[in-house]
Amino acid sequence: MPFGFCNAPSIRRVTSAYVQNFKQVLDFEDKHGFGGLGSEEYHALTNGIFNQHRGTMLDVAKGVFEFNEDLNKLFGPDLELAELRHLDLIQDIERSLDEFFTNRLTLRLMISHVQALNANKTVNSDGEAMVGVVNVSTHPITILSRAYVATRFMCMRDFQMAPDLLVNGTMHDEYVLRQDVQQQHFAYVHTHLFYIFLELVKNAARASIERVQTSADRNGGRAEIPSMNVTVPEEVGIWDHERSVKLADRGTGMNRSVLGKAFSYFYSSVKARPTVAAEVSDFDRRMPLAGFGFGLPISRVMARYFAGDVDVNRYLARELTSTSTFD
Repeated sequence: MPFGFCNAPSIRRVTSAYVQNFKQVLDFEDKHGFGGLGSEEYHALTNGIFNQHRGTMLDVAKGVFEFNEDLNKLFGPDLELAELRHLDLIQDIERSLDEFFTNRLTLRLMISHVQALNANKTVNSDGEAMVGVVNVSTHPITILSRAYVATRFMCMRDFQMAPDLLVNGTMHDEYVLRQDVQQQHFAYVHTHLFYIFLELVKNAARASIERVQTSADRNGGRAEIPSMNVTVPEEVGIWDHERSVKLADRGTGMNRSVLGKAFSYFYSSVKARPTVAAEVSDFDRRMPLAGFGFGLPISRVMARYFAGDVDVNRYLARELTSTSTFD
């Protein structure tokens, strides 16, 4: 991590934990040699490391807030780091965070994959064929539908309303039952796909609800929530070459300046987010619909890990489209 940012207390704790784990692995290899890497003791060690770092993303988020607080003390409380993305320091930090989360993804993927292979589980809880953590026949629209159900629960909990989700003009739960949709599948780590879809759907749902709230306040009544619309290729020939999922909402929209900050770790459009690092843990415990600003950049890291991508574009005045591509 760049100088300055790496001095944030939470970042130092993360660094110290990884250094300690690295020494644990080296000590094990020195004691047991490479032959011990297949032992139960080594599997227990790596599994312990895996579980130890479940909260690492939260620690890094706290580190971002701590770094921001330090700069606010020096330059004033109105400093917006997302507005300074043209500076080399901010670009270095964001590149370092992308690299860090890519490396973290590699470590967790390797550990969980080996653990799953050693468990000899060939199907998951839904009866789908698995090789380690890889779902042999991942159905992206089914994963998208599950992400929407989770998002709808959060929307109803927090706002007592939720937008509908249409896939190619059909309600999502009806669309997934179509026979031709069952042909749209590929091998993928479906938990990664769920994370990506969940972040994108949460963003779209929140924007849709905020638009309704704004319209209701202006008109003195309850406005209808615009549905979220997903577009996917339906022809198998096209799907095999263009595995893309486009999610469009007609919410509050993003102007061009905001769109340029969408993938910044220092930006969140949510007003009711933590303002200081000390609030981060309590905020996360409430499982909010949005708030840290890490959702989009980490989703893009996950998609790019397997040669895909996530992009956000603005069309017309209010329509915002998130496009996910997978290879």
